[in-house]
Amino acid sequence: MTFEELLELVAVRDVRLADVDGALRYDAPPSAVTPELLAGMRAFKTELLRWLAVPADQREVTRAPLSAQQNRMMQLVERTGNSSSWNVGLRLELVGELDLGALDMAVDALIARHHALRARIRYEGDTSVQRIIAHRPAPLPVVDLTGLAPEQARERAEAACRAVVRPAFALADEAPARFALVRLGPRESWLVLVVHHVACDGWAISVLLRELAVGYRNARDTGMPDLGPPAAQCTGYARWQQGRWDEQTRRRRLAYWARHLGDASPTLDLPFDGTVPDRPTGRAVTHRFEVPGQVRRCAESLARARGATVNAVAAAAMALLLAELSGQPDVTLSVPHANRVPRAYEDTVVVMATALPLRIRTAAAVSFADLVDQTAGGLFAGIDNVLPTNWIYEQLLGPTSGGMPSGLMVSFAYQSTLDVRLELPDLAVQVHEVLTDAERGSLVWGLVPQPDRLDGYLEYPADKLAVATARNWVTRYLDLFAAGCRHPDRPLTTVPGEVVESAT
Repeated sequence: MTFEELLELVAVRDVRLADVDGALRYDAPPSAVTPELLAGMRAFKTELLRWLAVPADQREVTRAPLSAQQNRMMQLVERTGNSSSWNVGLRLELVGELDLGALDMAVDALIARHHALRARIRYEGDTSVQRIIAHRPAPLPVVDLTGLAPEQARERAEAACRAVVRPAFALADEAPARFALVRLGPRESWLVLVVHHVACDGWAISVLLRELAVGYRNARDTGMPDLGPPAAQCTGYARWQQGRWDEQTRRRRLAYWARHLGDASPTLDLPFDGTVPDRPTGRAVTHRFEVPGQVRRCAESLARARGATVNAVAAAAMALLLAELSGQPDVTLSVPHANRVPRAYEDTVVVMATALPLRIRTAAAVSFADLVDQTAGGLFAGIDNVLPTNWIYEQLLGPTSGGMPSGLMVSFAYQSTLDVRLELPDLAVQVHEVLTDAERGSLVWGLVPQPDRLDGYLEYPADKLAVATARNWVTRYLDLFAAGCRHPDRPLTTVPGEVVESAT
């Protein structure tokens, strides 16, 4: 065991060390005190005492380079001025008998368990590194509104929620995660959490919610959250990724992307409203809509018939809309892919999703079914040839681009990996997204599968698109989606779209 490995073991097993008059003392859960741990502390006693002499907020557990996904996220942070654009916020509404002590322990266990939640990201020369700071137990911040009238408590709770989620993270000096509990009444509380996108994606959020539930139940029943060490950390993933692509694999995959993208533009000339104001607001607006159950079922049937996925069917309909709006014969969508490989990193909390540039040649498709085949083929091949997104765009735009297209891109996310279901004993739980209203510099379309429908959203820059225009775009998308699924073999030139009943 190395000293760095010992520090990681101490961190994930919630072992608390102290220097008492030159003697090393520890406090730890019984299950953490293994012969391996005791041997390590004896072997590295001098180093541990020297480490404890460093101020608590500067003690490093380990450090590592950033992964390709983290590096790209930091580029996007710089592009948007390190605003709250990339804050991922949730509000967990809890009604019933809440065990505050168990919740406090469960949240603390999550922070101790995952390096990504304790990272500081800094430049050292020309390289970004992630420094993992040792876990320091701290009580869950509580905003107590129980003495207020219900309406006033709810108003103050909304403000408290925004105060947690909306401030930007100072990633060089601050952990990329915040938690707080808002007490509205004796039987109603909100757990508010926000994690910066550099430390999470949809899959990672699902992991955190699942582990929060396990930790809460264990702490409530036994007095200890007892999550155990995670299978792998973000630092290990970044190190593994550096050796993932040998030169032959890199060249072969880049050759695929060169063929797939050709002379395509990663941005679209869309008919936005008016001009950008002299002093842009930087605000984003999210318009929510619903793909009805009958359209979803029709899309599933078409996907099965074509050996495709509902994601491919929905993306094909989006390509039709964007081609119609832009007048361009083909479009390039930025399609997030969960990218949870290898299995050892399946439950790692960090951003591992990557954006695949998917070129869809609408003018070359004879029918919607043909367009679905093309889209599905592009998605499957893109996953087989996955590379860091920056490398792909450098191939398309040239090495001086830095892998960042200059115009506004269109992202299309089918969020089948995000699972916000949460079951806690004696509590009714509802999970809601908390938006920051900060612009990301892109047009983001998303679909989230529900048992009987697809929930959709369009996130767009408030300075570029009017509300009425956004609604019209959504309505037209739903029309094209429904018509394509119901009449997949009709020539595309004869499919005007069908009006469907939907909540827009």
